Amino acid sequence: MTVTEYIQNIIEEKQEDTVSNSICEDSAYETAQLLSGTFTYQLYGALWTDFYDLEFINKHLEYLYDNDDHYGLLYFVAMLADAVSFDIPVIYAQMSANKKLVPVLSSAVIEDWLEYHETNEAMPVI
Repeated sequence: MTVTEYIQNIIEEKQEDTVSNSICEDSAYETAQLLSGTFTYQLYGALWTDFYDLEFINKHLEYLYDNDDHYGLLYFVAMLADAVSFDIPVIYAQMSANKKLVPVLSSAVIEDWLEYHETNEAMPVI
């Protein structure tokens, strides 16, 4: 999914009012963790393979998260994915359209990102 498709999906979700306001926190957290786990490591690897400055990216993601800019973190990840032509799942955009799910997804992504960054064992995406 490109950034354009990502934004378009969020707009459609908002316009169609398919975004649910009632969520089960446990289910939302588990879903966010599973979703993040399906692409975060591969995205990290794609950025690493293309020689992006992962130290700077890591610091920026931490800054966004530490300042409760959860939307910014999710959008930045989408832009990173677009920069390396990496497809993020559609459900990422759908979860990004729900203000109650944004902090949960942001938390899952930063948790996985920091774990991968600490291990520094990024593998090239084949």
